[in-house]
Amino acid sequence: MECKSVVQIFLLVSLALHLAAAIPFRNVKPPPGEPDANAQHVDPADVENDIGDPKNDKAEDLDKGDKEDDKDENDDQGRHVIGDDKDDDNDDDNEEKEQELKFVKIPDGVEKLPVEKLRPVDHIDAVRMEQDGHINKDFHKEMFLGNHEEFEKDRYEEAESKLKDIVYKVDSDKDGKLSVAELEAWVNEKMEEHFSEATQENEEIFKHLDPDNNGKVHWKEYYVHFLLAKGFKQDLATRHVVDYDQIQLDPDAKEELIRYKFRWADADTEPMDNELTKEEFMSFRHPEQSEKTLNNMVVSILGGIDTNGDGVITEDEFAALPPGEVEGEEYQAMDKAWQKERQEEFRSALDLDHSGKVTKEELKRYLDPRNPIQALTEAKNLISYMDDDKDNALSMDEILRHKDIFISSKVMNFAANVHDEF
Repeated sequence: MECKSVVQIFLLVSLALHLAAAIPFRNVKPPPGEPDANAQHVDPADVENDIGDPKNDKAEDLDKGDKEDDKDENDDQGRHVIGDDKDDDNDDDNEEKEQELKFVKIPDGVEKLPVEKLRPVDHIDAVRMEQDGHINKDFHKEMFLGNHEEFEKDRYEEAESKLKDIVYKVDSDKDGKLSVAELEAWVNEKMEEHFSEATQENEEIFKHLDPDNNGKVHWKEYYVHFLLAKGFKQDLATRHVVDYDQIQLDPDAKEELIRYKFRWADADTEPMDNELTKEEFMSFRHPEQSEKTLNNMVVSILGGIDTNGDGVITEDEFAALPPGEVEGEEYQAMDKAWQKERQEEFRSALDLDHSGKVTKEELKRYLDPRNPIQALTEAKNLISYMDDDKDNALSMDEILRHKDIFISSKVMNFAANVHDEF
């Protein structure tokens, strides 16, 4: 009995020791500062990745914070990048505007020119026809008197006295009559005076528009001067030619600038850089002085008169009345007189071969003031208008009898102006 009990106790103790050795003590913590001999070696990185570990929770919180910081930084970077793009865009815009403004070389406080000086002339002295296709009513005055504006300022009697002085000058052989040759020589002299006057005026205007004397005027410079002449301040006008939203122009001014821009492009020969030299600027203001712009003028006038588009002008087309009808006998009589004037001009000056048709080349000869035939044609025309005794020369009496060709009374001028309005 006692032996059996001893054996049983021994077996129970052995089993307990065996079980104790087999169970790991994971929940037993070593005293502070002492290593846990039973703990397995664990890499810290693995610990931070273990779910549920308090250290991992803290790491997760830090990670979240880092990510939030990164997000904020990225957002800031994103916002900064966007801002940089805007800044870059603004820089590009500013650079582009600076590039555009480099063409605008206008000293501060520059004296503005009158609009009349800047406008390219619609009426050109010494050219038979206006650019809109109307006959130049002052052509005979311009060819014979030269600066006919001086006559218009004088009283009628004073103008008549000046006319007599001119007749004496034209009569080079002092025989009391003006021959075709004398008239032709005189007309050529007056024509050169017109060219010289236009050149001098062009020099003055170009010099004003080209303050740095580089020999070129950019369209934007001309544009700014046009705005200055219209009364706008210089800084506003300068900004407007870059942004085009600084100034509200009236419709007439806009239409003017559009026309002038086309004429500027016509005058801008190689290289076509939107800048005009002094010679090109002369073509801009006086298209009759340039072969290219004269050709453009011919095409424009031909297009306005040639109603059936066959490339030639007939007498009927040249003398056709504008659309619409006028009321009253006075205005109807003026229309008939206008038609008669056009018909006579067509036969005497345009249709020189009497074919009944005027080609593009004939129209160009008619318009080109430098064509030698112009002076001869005008001399013959003047004689045909005033040679009452048909001796192919003009006496003083004949010229004074027809002095209204050169000297118009105010009554006649008023009637002409009314007709021009129509």
